[in-house]
Amino acid sequence: MLGTSGLVLFAAGVAAILILVVLALRLLVVGALRAVIMRAGRPQASAAQFDALIEEHRRMSDLAVTASERVDLRLADLSARVDELRSQVQRILTDVE
Repeated sequence: MLGTSGLVLFAAGVAAILILVVLALRLLVVGALRAVIMRAGRPQASAAQFDALIEEHRRMSDLAVTASERVDLRLADLSARVDELRSQVQRILTDVE
């Protein structure tokens, strides 16, 4: 069993831990509030800037779709050429035999 001095030391340790927890929470709250204040102080994008960003996104999306379609066409063309070469090689092999 703890004596009186042991209880005093235990209580002092608990108090120190609680003080550290309170200080850590205070730092977290102050940091979060500072981040919110900094974010609120930044100028927001205007409607015209937002519309310009939307239009740029649409344009880039259209370019990506166009590029994808081109790649699909090239792949189809290359696939047809490979099939043609395969049939030519088969014909050559049958002629050689």
